[in-house]
Amino acid sequence: MVASGSDDRTVRIWDVTHGSKQIQKFTDHTGMVNCVKFHPDSTCIASCGTDKKIKIFDCRSQRLLQHYDAHDDAVNSIAFNQAGTHLISTSNDGTVKIWDLKKGCILYTLYGHEGATTAASFSPMGDYFVTGGNDSVVLAWQSNMNRVRQEDIQEIQAKIETELFVTQKEKVDKLPSSRGTKMGKQNKENKSRLAN
Repeated sequence: MVASGSDDRTVRIWDVTHGSKQIQKFTDHTGMVNCVKFHPDSTCIASCGTDKKIKIFDCRSQRLLQHYDAHDDAVNSIAFNQAGTHLISTSNDGTVKIWDLKKGCILYTLYGHEGATTAASFSPMGDYFVTGGNDSVVLAWQSNMNRVRQEDIQEIQAKIETELFVTQKEKVDKLPSSRGTKMGKQNKENKSRLAN
């Protein structure tokens, strides 16, 4: 499948295996569509345009899934990370924005370019991304998304280790006291028999 965005404000999906057959058409944008991108699993498609919006459509049900009033000026480009959990956008307003698609909200806004930002892309692992703009500068950024996930993992591991330690300590503490009391009783009984 191939996706296209147009000056006529539409997003279209084409089947090119047998000629060029249009199979879907979305008409939700109110301005020229500048960029369209398939989600990594190909179930969704994202689009942006001069109406300052980002829209994500379900390719199967043909429904609008998410809508973002994204920027203060035209949105020039968008790109998914490899996991499909985040989206990056560039705009004529000079900013770069990262969107959390699971929570449906903006993660952060970046200022670094002088003038419009026009292109952005994530690294394969998603730990870095690069942006470009009309200032003829390419900037590399660290996303920190992998670092946050690693911290979450370490916190969970620490919690499990603490719970295991407490459980094992309780077992050890319980064993000697009951056995020691029993043995003490038996020793006293043996001594009284010997004395008799």
